[in-house]
Amino acid sequence: MAGRYGSASYLGLASGCVLLMATMTTRAQTLEESITSLTATGSAFTAITHTRVDAGDGWDSTTEPSLGVSGNVGGTLQSGASHLALRYGGSLETSRDLPTGDQTDNSSINGLARYNYFDPANPVDFNLGHTIQSVRNNTGFVVNPSSYDTRQTLTAGAGLRLYPGELTSVRMSVQAGQSFGSGALSSDESVTASAELARRLSERSTGSLVASRSWSNEDALDITIDSAQLIYDRALETGQFRVGAGASQANTDYPDGSSSTSDAVTGFLERSWIGDGFRTAVSYNRRLSDSVTDISLNLPPVFDFLPDSVRVRDLVVSDSVALSHSNNNLCDICNAGFGLEAAVLRSQITDVKTHEYSANLNVGFQLTNLQRLEFAYIWQADAGENAGTFDQQIHRFNTRWSRQLAELTTFGVEFNQSYLDSRLATPNEQQFVLKLVLTHGFSMMGAGPEAK
Repeated sequence: MAGRYGSASYLGLASGCVLLMATMTTRAQTLEESITSLTATGSAFTAITHTRVDAGDGWDSTTEPSLGVSGNVGGTLQSGASHLALRYGGSLETSRDLPTGDQTDNSSINGLARYNYFDPANPVDFNLGHTIQSVRNNTGFVVNPSSYDTRQTLTAGAGLRLYPGELTSVRMSVQAGQSFGSGALSSDESVTASAELARRLSERSTGSLVASRSWSNEDALDITIDSAQLIYDRALETGQFRVGAGASQANTDYPDGSSSTSDAVTGFLERSWIGDGFRTAVSYNRRLSDSVTDISLNLPPVFDFLPDSVRVRDLVVSDSVALSHSNNNLCDICNAGFGLEAAVLRSQITDVKTHEYSANLNVGFQLTNLQRLEFAYIWQADAGENAGTFDQQIHRFNTRWSRQLAELTTFGVEFNQSYLDSRLATPNEQQFVLKLVLTHGFSMMGAGPEAK
């Protein structure tokens, strides 16, 4: 694919994305009525970290005090048909190993921005995007997420909508993406062209036929994926129901000139329930994809649930089941949420079968008007051919107490625990972090004239 779409064109696309997004952001900030919401926080913290590593004949321990700063910014900006949403966060920490006196600097950044232009009166729409996230290049889990590599992704796309009938619409689109990686990650690129025929079946339901072709390039490995899917979407009084079924075929060209073909039946089933203060969703998804193709195909839809890390993988057929629930009205002073996901993946290149699992639980208590207590538990695990034998699993327990000192200033105490259990060459590891955090921020909600 590199020969078809040269790197220079992608660099030009990337530069255009950054410049246009920066222009839109600057313009939106100068037009107060365009800001729907804008929040930012900055924190200074001090911490002490105790780490234990299984050396086989005992545990090696290190204790490191540290100082650091962190911050995040997020918001949405709306101006006519233009919409910009963003959320970024990062931290910089310097620590000292007490036994050896060695100093270490750790930094991390993650987030995304999405710009969309959509005008019902205009048949053309387009979008731009930027994502930065931690990536584990099939290296398993680590107790310190800053040890992962960082990948940036730039995307751009455009669509053309036609209306051949009162109830029928056709949309043709092209979506392109390029990623830039640190460490062992390579620079990857992908392009997806698709066409969608949709017809309104009733006031609440829609049927559509979607066909697409994706090209991706990673380390001189060219992959082409053709997909077609029939989709039914219905809005219910209590939520939404979606189901789709189809097929995908992939062709892989290797650097030595050989090639291989693989295909799979694909589909999905989604059901969500939405009520006063709560949301429950369950889904099943079967797809044929690879991490590079996902650069242009899959944009994270929910900013609040960006994963800590994304695994890089080759061409796989995956079957995944997910369940999530959030409730802001669990009791007068508390809220809670949880998520469960399990997936089985079979590589179409190596024929290796793996299983991946994840679970999370979070509970918050508003103790007083000024004090809040939060608990979170996160579990991730990987297994090979045997679904019940975990090659690696990691448990994270996070506890946070915070007190509001002023309108936008809070002081917090955090205690985080991580336990890594590994059957691979990576040793078992435990980490305990006690952190004191002082945070100040600002918030601007509904700044436009209509909110005054």
